[in-house]
Amino acid sequence: MGWPAPAFVAPGPGPDAIVLPTDGRPVVLRLRRPVRLRVFGGRAWITCDGLPDDHWLVPGQTLALPAPDGWFGSRIFASGEGASLVTLKAETID
Repeated sequence: MGWPAPAFVAPGPGPDAIVLPTDGRPVVLRLRRPVRLRVFGGRAWITCDGLPDDHWLVPGQTLALPAPDGWFGSRIFASGEGASLVTLKAETID
């Protein structure tokens, strides 16, 4: 006999999610269109070239980033806090 299925299963990040290093090293991402970053696990630090503020996001939170200026795009720096496993997903903003 198996275990009963849960009544609700939260959507996961999917296979195209970004898993940040657990040692806190930042990952550089290239932004070429407006996106929404969604955190699925851990605590993430996000900063973007040209924007004045850094952001700390926890699971369930999102950060909408505008379209970059120019064809080259802009850089996003993302890292996780401590040894927590951080999973991000970039979602296109319509």
